[in-house]
Amino acid sequence: MLRHTTTALFLLLGVVAYLLSALVDSDAFRAVLQGIGSFLIAAVAIGYAYQYFLSDEIETRTVSKLDEVLEHRIDKIILGASRHGFGGFVNAAPRQAFEHLSVGDELLWLDTYSPDLPLFGSKLRQAVRAGASLRMLVIDPQADTARMRADEIVEPGYERSKFCADAQAFLDYLGAAAKELAGEPGRLEVRCYEDLPCIPMHLHLRQGEPVTGTTGFFLSAPSFDEACISWSNVRGGMLGSFCQYFEHKWAQQPSHVDSKAHENPDLSTLP
Repeated sequence: MLRHTTTALFLLLGVVAYLLSALVDSDAFRAVLQGIGSFLIAAVAIGYAYQYFLSDEIETRTVSKLDEVLEHRIDKIILGASRHGFGGFVNAAPRQAFEHLSVGDELLWLDTYSPDLPLFGSKLRQAVRAGASLRMLVIDPQADTARMRADEIVEPGYERSKFCADAQAFLDYLGAAAKELAGEPGRLEVRCYEDLPCIPMHLHLRQGEPVTGTTGFFLSAPSFDEACISWSNVRGGMLGSFCQYFEHKWAQQPSHVDSKAHENPDLSTLP
């Protein structure tokens, strides 16, 4: 608002100065007023020409140059960051992975289970109803690896029996959601794994190509609300390797629930 007011004021002053030049008798004073008026009017005209014809291009070049400089600086601080697509540490809980997904988007979700399920259940449904595809690899509650992971967590509430029961409740919830979403344009598929969980990963693809992703850590605290690493897609970067790992693990798990299946999904029969 202030910029437009200032521009209008300069234009008005330029016009007034130019008009006043016609009312004075002194040739020298007339020349001064005409010069001031012409300068102010020309300055406003050039300013508008720059704004409408050149500013976007110059801004794009400036941002591009800043990105290049920042990328170079970051690569000096964190060796290989740009080459591998490292985007820094973020607090991206699993529930955030389901946000802003629509037609053409796919989420590859690998974790044990998420104890904060009520916080992202509605977003999961919204994503499928918007046309997104969700593929989720969840730990088998009956597997030895589920009990081993429970033993690693030192916080109360994750003892073996509780951990496995919560993992089963998570699967039951997803089974009911898949049945509810059977007629929606998107897709929810869930498979259970018994082998090593590797690391938590939530990978976002668009039209089959990796876009962004986050990976976490399995430590002595529950992983669902810990810091994660953000990744972007670069040629030969880590994001592509994470997607490749997920696809390999996905193909090895035949038992699954699928919202597109003709029969009612039932996860309780999973091994």
